[in-house]
Amino acid sequence: MEEKEKITIDPRNYRIHGDENKRLIHKSLVECGAGRSVLTDRNNVLIAGNGVYEEAQKLGLKVRIIESDGKELVVIKRTDLSTEDEKRKLLALADNHTSDTSEFDLDLVIENFSADILNDWEFSVDDIEFSADTFNADSEENSNLYTKKIVSPIYTPTGCKPAISDLYNLGRYQHLMKQIKGYDLDEQAKEFLQIAASRHIVFDYGKIAEFYSQSNADIQTLMEESALVIIDFNKAIELGYVCLKKELSDSYLEDYNDDEK
Repeated sequence: MEEKEKITIDPRNYRIHGDENKRLIHKSLVECGAGRSVLTDRNNVLIAGNGVYEEAQKLGLKVRIIESDGKELVVIKRTDLSTEDEKRKLLALADNHTSDTSEFDLDLVIENFSADILNDWEFSVDDIEFSADTFNADSEENSNLYTKKIVSPIYTPTGCKPAISDLYNLGRYQHLMKQIKGYDLDEQAKEFLQIAASRHIVFDYGKIAEFYSQSNADIQTLMEESALVIIDFNKAIELGYVCLKKELSDSYLEDYNDDEK
């Protein structure tokens, strides 16, 4: 049936649709037509496809609502496209590329999900630190946003060695590199920005630990030298991965002395 009820954008959408992403979705809809369906809950609030729905509304595309209880897979059949059509090939490219140009709202993700749930879904949040104290401390301690406690993560190998390609994600890095190459920059500036872009390579440290546990001694040594895994905290300090040891120690003792007064 065609849409009769108002569809609402998800107020807690975990994806950030920037100007570039919206422009590419718009371009895909104009040049290739609608591809994937969008998804709502029974209250007509979008679960998936917020960006697509917004751009489709701007173009005035008709909306057909198909009800499902999740026990069947709804397939959209584009009767105007054949397998070898250029538009069909372009739609397949656009469908994947538009996903790559949006990004997660990590603050909102962390607000809604625990570290255990995210790890279970292999959702990489390497740039965000979780602290058990945040969830378990009493109200007085919880009012303090900082903690002096250092908790080292412990990983127990499962025995299933991951592929090297599963240890990292280059999506954001490759996107930035493509942008950098698209500008007319002097070589020094381009080299600097390319180095900076490497900061956006995302490592899956759970899988890295699994890979480490099943690798030979040479690979393990090199992974330790690169701080991909930290087996010996003192060695990490020696190699410079944990810096300002004396200054931090003095500050730590100063804080504790103040607390005891």
